[in-house]
Amino acid sequence: MKSFYITALVVFLFDRLTKYLVLQADYKILEITPFLNLVKVWNKGIAFGFFRESPDIFNFLLILLIPLILLAVFFFAKRVSGVDRVSLSLIFGGGLGNWLDRIALGAVLDFIDIHVRNYHWPAFNIADASISLGLILFLFNHVLKDIRK
Repeated sequence: MKSFYITALVVFLFDRLTKYLVLQADYKILEITPFLNLVKVWNKGIAFGFFRESPDIFNFLLILLIPLILLAVFFFAKRVSGVDRVSLSLIFGGGLGNWLDRIALGAVLDFIDIHVRNYHWPAFNIADASISLGLILFLFNHVLKDIRK
């Protein structure tokens, strides 16, 4: 479980640091490359802005539900190893970071804007990327197990 704790902590701290730096920066849109901007978007919904127009009760329910999900992820991580444990640590660290935003700020700060010309992927943050990567790794690992059988 040591790798779980370390990975989750690194993700959580990197997420907190980047959000802090973005909040301190004085810009609305900062062009980094022709396909990457830094922006400040407050997301009351879930991943990539889904349900962002939901009533405030939705955010309240997420604040209550997320710790239960994180607890389940934690206990499941104790029963697995290898890629599964790493993937769950990415999900846990990212989920904890976004949950803290919801409690402290009432919404999640998203700031990474990837785009091609005027076609923008919904803004996201390090926690979102970590959760997504963890889910992809977990699913890919299990799909590969089924293919190898």
